[in-house]
Amino acid sequence: MSVLWTEKYRPKSVDKFAAPPHIKSFLRHSIASGFPHLLLYGPPGTGKTTFAHLLAGDKFLELNASDERGIGTIRNT
Repeated sequence: MSVLWTEKYRPKSVDKFAAPPHIKSFLRHSIASGFPHLLLYGPPGTGKTTFAHLLAGDKFLELNASDERGIGTIRNT
């Protein structure tokens, strides 16, 4: 199975996230202290999804409803 380019090269750490210092600082603080409810908005390509991935880390199970459907997917993951 091929991986999308955007997934393959997505930054895996805050240090590699191309963002202004104040955004990186907010992200580090949010990760350390438990993040608040956030609404991310902006034009395409500004890093909203990458920000969410870094914020969530390994704490959540990511499912793509377009690809995986059914309770079996959740139980087997």
